[in-house]
Order: sequence, then structure tokens, then C-alpha cells
Amino acid sequence: MPQDSITPAEVREISVPGVWQAQFPDLRMRAGIGIYQRRFTLDAGWRRDQAFLRFGAVFHFARVWINGQHVGDHEGGFLPFSFDVTAHLHDGENEIVVRVESPTDDPNEFADAPFAEIPFGKQSWYGPLSGIWQPVRLEQRIADHLAEQRIQSDPDTGLVTARIGLAAPLAAASSLEMRILTPAGEVAGTAHVDAAAGASEILAQAVVRDVLKWSPAQPNLYRVQLTLRRDGEVIDEAGETIGFRKFETRDGQFYLNDEPLYLRGALDQDYYADTICTPPSMEFLEDQFRKARELGLNCLRCHIKAPDPRYYEAADRVGLLIWAELPNGGFSTERSRARKERMLKGIVDRDGNHPSIVCWTIINENWGVDLVHDAEHRAWLRKLYAWLKSYDPSRLVVDNSPVAPSFHIQTDIADYHFYAAYPDSRADWDRFVDGLAARSDWLFSPEGDAVSTGREPLVCSEFGNWGLPDPAQLTGADGREPWWFETGHDWGEGVMYAHGIENRFRDWSLDRVFGSLRAFVQAAQWQQYHSLKYEIERMRRRPEIAGYVITEFTDCHWESNGLLDMLRNPRVFHDVFARINADTVIVPDWQRLSYWDDEQPTIGVSIANGVEAIEGATLAWSVDGQESVSACRAGRGTVTELEPLVLTLPPVETARSIRVGFELRAADQRLIASNSLDLAVHPRSLRHAAPDTMVWAPSEELRQRLRAQGYRLANALAEADLVIATAHDEAIAAHVRAGGTLLLLADHEMSLNPFFPHWQNVRVQSRGGALWRGDWVSTFAWLRRRGAFAHVPGGPLIDATFDRVIPELVISGCNLLDFQARVHAALVIGWIHKPVALAVERGYGKGRVLVSSFRLFLDDPLADPTATMLLDALVTTALRAQTLPGAAAEQLSGGPDREMLLGSGSNDTIRHMPPPFAMTRR
Repeated sequence: MPQDSITPAEVREISVPGVWQAQFPDLRMRAGIGIYQRRFTLDAGWRRDQAFLRFGAVFHFARVWINGQHVGDHEGGFLPFSFDVTAHLHDGENEIVVRVESPTDDPNEFADAPFAEIPFGKQSWYGPLSGIWQPVRLEQRIADHLAEQRIQSDPDTGLVTARIGLAAPLAAASSLEMRILTPAGEVAGTAHVDAAAGASEILAQAVVRDVLKWSPAQPNLYRVQLTLRRDGEVIDEAGETIGFRKFETRDGQFYLNDEPLYLRGALDQDYYADTICTPPSMEFLEDQFRKARELGLNCLRCHIKAPDPRYYEAADRVGLLIWAELPNGGFSTERSRARKERMLKGIVDRDGNHPSIVCWTIINENWGVDLVHDAEHRAWLRKLYAWLKSYDPSRLVVDNSPVAPSFHIQTDIADYHFYAAYPDSRADWDRFVDGLAARSDWLFSPEGDAVSTGREPLVCSEFGNWGLPDPAQLTGADGREPWWFETGHDWGEGVMYAHGIENRFRDWSLDRVFGSLRAFVQAAQWQQYHSLKYEIERMRRRPEIAGYVITEFTDCHWESNGLLDMLRNPRVFHDVFARINADTVIVPDWQRLSYWDDEQPTIGVSIANGVEAIEGATLAWSVDGQESVSACRAGRGTVTELEPLVLTLPPVETARSIRVGFELRAADQRLIASNSLDLAVHPRSLRHAAPDTMVWAPSEELRQRLRAQGYRLANALAEADLVIATAHDEAIAAHVRAGGTLLLLADHEMSLNPFFPHWQNVRVQSRGGALWRGDWVSTFAWLRRRGAFAHVPGGPLIDATFDRVIPELVISGCNLLDFQARVHAALVIGWIHKPVALAVERGYGKGRVLVSSFRLFLDDPLADPTATMLLDALVTTALRAQTLPGAAAEQLSGGPDREMLLGSGSNDTIRHMPPPFAMTRR
């Protein structure tokens, strides 16, 4: 072992390619130094030409020895490198040693390249990637062999220009033949070039007639074959796959091959369950890309990494646009900026021939730089943008893909990131979309140094919401959970931590609400679908917006916002997602989704159309099986707003969910697009059906409100069957201690002492500024549909029909016993963390208190059926508990649903809306 290779502390066997974190459980989160040793045998006579040892990629620094002799070093963890090892090999047994440094962020250990000063991508999120993670091979080539091929193909003229770099200057005069083969394997063009001795580059050009262009719809690929001859003999050969495509912007829109294109993308972390960063196989890549196409995606944003080259090969073949990105670092120093510049050039050189790649990003979200405060960083980025546009004019360039408070300096795409919970933060999402469409000033630098044409396409390049994967689909053959369930604990106050979700589900009595963890997971995935559906629809209504990128394509370790899980299992909405993630989309526009059955909702409808103009079409809409039809047309690449639809709702005896279905059909009845909207419809007879009881409220405003909703008002506290208040004081507490009942509709932060024990510290707290807001890691809020709440449509998860009542406050501090029966509605975050109540009941003295944070008084009295019915249900629940003695009162409205407790977790015990098919016919 060479002296400077460091004697290993322990010897293990490892598979190459593959990072060591994927192969050794005790090294999952460990960077550092690893030493690879391999013995191999060369047969006598094998050595004829020069021998080259080629590495696909090694993270991060590699020092290589052959038979004890140092042959070279390489820095950079994502790109290929090679060494001429001819002089170091011999017949028989040989030994290769590779010392790999994967830096920690301790400059005492890695002074020249601490982690923060190297390009590392998402390793700061999901853990380190260390070692030889792409293939290694030993090959024989002539010294002056064909090395690098940068090929440009013009779809308008058919001209193919190849710049071929040589590994060494030509030793003698040579000739190059270039043959271009069609997708069918036929010769479409040729070129012959003579090169003089000493040449280090050869330029070859040929013209292809009747070009078959590359696109996601028709991913036509040509093969460029290069043959180098000397003295009439073939001395070297190489080949590249190319495609003819043009991707550009015009007046704020994308164009692919001169056709308008609406960008429907997803962020792809390019992580894999077992191998982390090394794709399991080409078949695996192609399968996941086919699933992307099934979901309606036409683009993946490969996030801040240079992936295994097979990634791009698969995208070329399957037909996906790729938005590629430079891996970020942590700090901006002269050394770190130089590394980024070298790597950016290396990425373009390695991957530039792939037709699937249509865009480069230099910086993501200001990571590794300080654009907000440092003018030098902004100047550096603007200079790098200009260099990249010059070096690769065939692609778009994004300088910084921003999130607040960062911005653009100069860019081809005016993109921005924004995350909002749905339906909780619906208004925030609407404001963001309007601001993006209006080209708000937060898009570009406010420091006077931005360059903007005002015609850059507007794109929301990150948005999304969590679902949850089914843990049962992720367990290994041994029944164990994935290793990455034990990660994420250091993020977001622990809400990313997956391990123990089954226990938390049972401990917090969610089995009493959902029946089984699988049912909860499916409900969470449908919530994810409806969130994305609304967010996409709002963007498609604005013709100024040219596309979007969903976060994200697949779950990544603890981050559970994928359209597929970590093993590429589809979500429950996989087969219907393409209906709203399509070239042409029917976009409903609504203000609320809860109605009395004698109302006539007005629903706006727009047709967001793609490439094909629509003439002579019909739009059909159905309400509870009753269908109406109108004529419809839409221009190419337009958003056409139709006449608003005035719906007639069917009379209902009990509240229920009703689907409004939409179908857009061509003149030949071919289905172009479909969509649906779910309404909660309540019987008009319950509008004035307030419980017959005497209530008292401390404020005149609240008394007037209750009177308008049909409640009988007591003249004094002592005369009331029920006190309804938005705050409490000692007089109210004394009333409850003496046997009274309080419905506390909290509208501000407060302590719930003395009603709950002081040691529980139960409080009403704001969701604002806390993880309970759910804008990044989604929250899952539920209402227990039993007792007085059994008639509330949908559920158990709270959906957009609750849009007007969703709480801005939560009730923290409730314990496991409270959740068994006393909590009527609650909210959890992510992997079932930080549970808080939205409605909880408690005995106090001789009386009882029911506390809720639902916003029931936002609209005029009786205007919102959900608010009206929830108030009536809370009053009924409080009064019913008042009449139940002892333990029965603790069980509230008759105790947990017996069917749920005894139904062996069957999904049949949960009332889900059916999948969102476009039409319901009866």
C-alpha cells in the first residue's frame, strides 16, 4: 500500500459502482476517506495500444495508484476522468488502489476542500454521497484517439456540425469519416475530413435531408458514427446519439420545434431507494420516465446534480424534456466559484449532445451565494450567465432559480418558487399566481443591476404538497422498514421523521377515525391530488404563465411530496392526474364549494388550450347525472373564458357530496379534456334548524349573530343551557365549575387553564409562523364523522368544502387520552407529528367545556352551510355531553365508532369520495 494512501482502519468488501452509504448501515451518514483496492489479471498479449483507466464519477477527490505507482489525481464528484496507465501495467496480476476523499465540513480535516466549498447538491439534505458511484473500466485506445465530441444539429437546415477533440495531437496525417444514421438505421448523411499531423481537433459537417425532429411526442434519435483512419486502416471509432430539436422562447412562451409548448414539469431529485444516486438499471430509468409520461409530464427538472449519463439517455429515448442544473455548494469563495465554473463547463461538455436537455440552471434559491446582499456575487452570476449562453447557445439558461427573498439577475426564464397549503392557504396561492402573472418586481434584483426583456416566460418552478407513501409498500423482503425512515429527524422540528408512523397512528387514536393506516395514507394522497389540482388550475387560468414544475416527481427519503414513492410505486391518483396535467385543461373557477340545495352556484369555466386549435367542440357538464351542453372553441395556445355556468342543485334530504363533471369533446365526439368539481350540498330545511336550547353569550355582537342563526337567547348567564363565547374569564369558569356548559369558539391565542390541568399546558395557538401552517410539510386535518358530525359530507380529512371555516388557530397540549374520544377534530403534520386539536371537550368541576378553533363567523349568518352546520353540531355535541354521566360523558357522542374499532381496519369503514372521474351518470 502506498504510504500516502493511509492504512485503512478496517477492510470491507464493496460493490462498484455504488456509494458506501448505500452498502454499509453504519456509514449511512458518514463522509471521510475510503481506500479501494482491486486485483485483476491481464493475459499475455493483451497490451497492444495505450491503456486508459476511466472513471465515470468519484465523489469527491480521487488519488489513484497502479501496482504501487501513483498515476494521477482528480477533484470533482460528478464528472468523468481518466488516466493513461500504459506504463504501469504488466502481464499477469495487477493491483489498483484508489484513495477517495469525501470531505466533511471541518477545514482541519480537509483544508483545501471543505464540504461547504465544493459542489455537493442535495447531500446537505439527504446525507453524504461518497466513493466510486459510477462505473470504472480499463480500455485500450491509440494515444491520439477520438475523445470528446460536441455535436450541434440544426432542425431547420439539417446541418450537423461535429467538433471532435483528440486525446492527443495526431501522430500522423489521418482522415475522419462521419456517418449519420436515421432512427431506422439508414445512412442520412456523410462527411470525410482529412486532418494533418499535430491536429488536436477535427471539424466535420454533414447535411441530413427530410429531418425527423425530436420531441416528447416523437423522440426521433439519430446515430453519429465516427471512424478515424490512418494509412487506409481504421485506428479508432466512436459514436454519439443526437436529436434534431429547437427549444426557444417567444414573447413569454416556450416553443419546441416552432410549436408552442406549455411546460408541465416535476422536480426530480434522482435518488434511489437502495442505491441512492446510482440508477439501478437503464430499464428502471425508462420505466420511471414512462410513468412520468403517464402522469402527463413533459419535463423533469433534474435537481442540482449531474446525474449518471444513463439518465439523459433514457430521457432521450422515452421523450422527456430535461431542465438540468449545476450542483450547489455552501459558501461563495474564490475556490468554490472556480470549482463551479469548471464543473459547469464539464457538464456541458459531457451532456451537451442530449436533445432532451433544454435548459441549464446555475444557482438554485441563492444557495452557495448571497445575491441579496453581495453585489460581487450578482456580478459574478451575470458574467457566468453570459459565458454559458455563449458556450451553449442551443439552450435556455436560468441564472438563479429563486425563492423569496432572492431573485433573478439575468435569465431566459422568469421562474419562482412558492409553497402553499391547500385549502388552508388558498388565498396566498391565488395572490402568488396573480403576482407572477403580473411580473411583480420581486422577480428581479431591486438593486438596479438586473437585465430583463420583460418577455421571459413566467414559470412557477417549485410548488407542491405532501401525500404519504404506504409503509407496507416500502418494507423489504425481511419485513423491515427502509433505512431512510430513520433520517429526517434533524429537519423541521422532527416532523420529517418517518420511523414510528405506525405507532403514532395508533397512539393518537387515528385508527378510531380512519380505520387503518392504509386508509389514512390514501386519504392523504387524495388531499395531495386535490391540492395540486387547484394549484395547477389557478395557473392555467392565467395565459401569462408559460408552465410549472411540481415538487416533486418521486418521494426522496423523508420528503414525501412525490407523485411516486421512493420505490416508484404510484399514488392513488396516478390514473387520473393527467386529466389536469395535460396540454388542454378544463379549468373551473369557484369562490366556495358548500351550498344549500336551493342555491344556484355560479361556476366560471375556462379552456386552457395547447398546440391544437379547437373548433366545433362541445362542453358538457353534469350535476348529479343531469347533463347540459354548449358549443365551445379555443385558439391554439390560449386561455378561453366561457360564459359562467349557473348550476341547479338537486334537493337533498341529508347533506351529501355531489360531483359536477365536465367533458370537452371534439366535433367527432373524441374526448379532448375532462375535469370535475366536488360540492357539499346541504338540505335547505336545516338552514334554520338550530338546536332548541337557551344560549347566552357575553358580547352583544355574538348575541346578534346567534339570534340571526335561529338560537334562543337567555337573558342571563344563570338561565342558559349553554354559554357560547370567544374568550373565557373567571365568571364563565365559575359557571362551568357549578355545572354549566361552555362552547368556547376561540378566536385568539389563549391559555385553557383552568379547564385543563395546569401540567398539560393546553393552549390555543396561532398556526402562523409555525409548522402547523403546513405550507411546506403538509398538514392533515380531520373531523371525526360521528354523533352530531356524522351528517357532514366527505371525510374524514377536511377538504375545500371547509374553505371558509378552516382554523387559523390550533389547540396544543392535548394528550393521548384526549385523542381517544374527547378530540372531535384535529391536525397532524407530515409523518403524523405534532398533533393538535381543532375541537376538544373536557369535564371541569360539575360542568363541561367544548373548545373549537373553527372560524364559524367569517361570513354572514347562514350564508355558509358548512359554518352553519358545524356550529349546530358543536352545540348539539356540547349539550349531549352535558346529559351523559361520568365515563359516558368522557366518551362524548356515544364513544368511538364501534364499526371502526371492530372492523379490522377495513377501508369500507371510511367514507371516501370516489375517484375524480369527469362525469357521473345514473
